[in-house]
Amino acid sequence: MKDSSIVARLVNQARDPAASLQAQHAAFAELVRRFQRRVFGLALSSLGNPEDAKDASQDAFIVAWRELQQLRDPSAFSPWLRTIVASACSRRRRAPALESDELVPSLVSPPDDHQIDYHAIVAAALERLSEPEREVTVLFYYLGYSLPQIAKLLRLKPGTVGKRLHSARLRIRRSLPRSVRGDFVRLAQSKEFVDRVSQGLLDEYTGEYRFDRRPDLVVSIKRAGDCLISEAGEQRHLLVSSNEEALVVTTYDGEGRFVRNARGEVTHFVYYEFGKRLGIARKQ
Repeated sequence: MKDSSIVARLVNQARDPAASLQAQHAAFAELVRRFQRRVFGLALSSLGNPEDAKDASQDAFIVAWRELQQLRDPSAFSPWLRTIVASACSRRRRAPALESDELVPSLVSPPDDHQIDYHAIVAAALERLSEPEREVTVLFYYLGYSLPQIAKLLRLKPGTVGKRLHSARLRIRRSLPRSVRGDFVRLAQSKEFVDRVSQGLLDEYTGEYRFDRRPDLVVSIKRAGDCLISEAGEQRHLLVSSNEEALVVTTYDGEGRFVRNARGEVTHFVYYEFGKRLGIARKQ
């Protein structure tokens, strides 16, 4: 059965006067489950603030439930819901002006321009993600789902969810200004990565590397317990993996993509910052 047919069936069930209230609620709850990520994404794109987007999403679903009987064509639920979301966002944008006279002056804080800019910038970064990356990011960061919960909701393996979230973090980090990048996407070691490091499975990446154009600059990669550490000059950084053949720095956008010879031995890495290739460091 096509998605549109399923949605139409759920709409009819949710507003069927002959059905029990429990059955109607169950059908509408399934509609919410199917559309909540899309609704939140639309609200976030419109408002830029995650908290406002959550409230607008909730408002939209409440209105949809109350006015479901007015929807003539059940298969048109999706575009109908989009118009409700747009109206809910419009009300949210007007709300401060409408309520300002009711606020007690001593309790009103001045607008936080940095915070407003932050949310707008992050929302724009989310829009540049692929749909699979965006939905796991929204579920994890803004709706508070755990990785196992996201895997169950999307019918994916937990490892697949983890990879999508990790790649989304990298893409977002590259698109954010330095002033807000660390607040949102400070990377962490996964349990799988820690286990592999502690077992010595990534020791092939350890050693000293010299850049072709900067032979005086030596990068040393070492294993310290269950951590991989890079040292260059006076800088020391914790590393995590972005995929099978790359390591990234946790606190800024530096990535080394490793290259092997015909025998499968690691020979060098190509260094990138913000997606831009900066040099080649060869293993000594």
